Amino acid sequence: MEKIMGKRNIINLVRDEVRGLRPYDALEIPCDIKLDAQENPYPIPGTIRNKMLKALKPLLFNRYPDSGAKELKRIIAGQNGVKVENVMLGNGSDELIQSIITTFGRTQGKVLYPVPTFSMYGIITKALGQIPIEIPLQGDFDLDIDSMLTAIKKDRHRVIFLSYPNNPTGNFFSESKIIEIIKRDKTAVVVDEAYFDFSKKTFLPLIKKYENLIILRTLSKIGFAGLRVGILIARPEIVKEINKVRLPYNVNSLSQAAAKVVLENRNVIDKQIKAIIRERERLYKGLRRVDGITPFPSEGNFILFRTSKNANKIYQGLIKKGILIRNMNQSTGSFGKGLLNNCLRVTVGTSFENRYFLEALRTLI
Repeated sequence: MEKIMGKRNIINLVRDEVRGLRPYDALEIPCDIKLDAQENPYPIPGTIRNKMLKALKPLLFNRYPDSGAKELKRIIAGQNGVKVENVMLGNGSDELIQSIITTFGRTQGKVLYPVPTFSMYGIITKALGQIPIEIPLQGDFDLDIDSMLTAIKKDRHRVIFLSYPNNPTGNFFSESKIIEIIKRDKTAVVVDEAYFDFSKKTFLPLIKKYENLIILRTLSKIGFAGLRVGILIARPEIVKEINKVRLPYNVNSLSQAAAKVVLENRNVIDKQIKAIIRERERLYKGLRRVDGITPFPSEGNFILFRTSKNANKIYQGLIKKGILIRNMNQSTGSFGKGLLNNCLRVTVGTSFENRYFLEALRTLI
């Protein structure tokens, strides 16, 4: 009886914000074809794998990694035309999002972002005791600039997150609208460019003009999700402040060494990226030819589509055929009915995977 009462008491100590959260929904459903998580479908080329193994061999695993990841930051800075002082690394972009909110948040501070978008903005905001202000996108998935500016004028937000291109919708928000938000507000404005390698459009040059602009990038989408390397680029004074809340040794030795090899061999990875972009166009055209399916143009490595049938049944039907995609229709709250009603999201796979997915989809419509 004492154990039962003790368990009840300890749960009551959990903060209300955390008790009300739903964890990030990363379902692990065994399927032969996995097209749910925006991963690169191609394996690491043998040449890069061998170079990685060679780079890992001299590592001393009984020693802590370079806390500042100096060599990796040097390479990233050079490839992006900025100084090392402009760069900070994280254990994935998730940690960087957390660090940004921790740095700029205050008691019951407010974090603004459009919805639907990357769910971790809201999860981390709530977990850190901040208040999420969610502004629904327009019917064309662009920013509702009037509503956002009204919210900005009404409340003093500490951070604004804008995914570019947006996940899960795949589109670019209007560039002029984003600049208007950056110009009108002294809040930290984070433009999350997780899919930059597939979109090729960036706000990075504008960090010289706007002191409140922060850019996020990642290695996860180009084939190295397992490394968990997120990239933050901003003015040195901003990086200096955010770095104060960074946990020590947050990027491990293996990830640092492997990421250096990846970036030093970008030409090989770029070939895979070009192949994914080509397959994205083929997959989009293929979806358009399926009756009852309405795909939305995408600048990422995934495609959102709406079905005239029950999306939940199609999702389950694909699983039975060994294909896992993402069921956006199943989400709740801001991601629920409305803009994402009967919507599913599929990651761009290999040519074989895409064909197999389309054939299976046709049988379920």
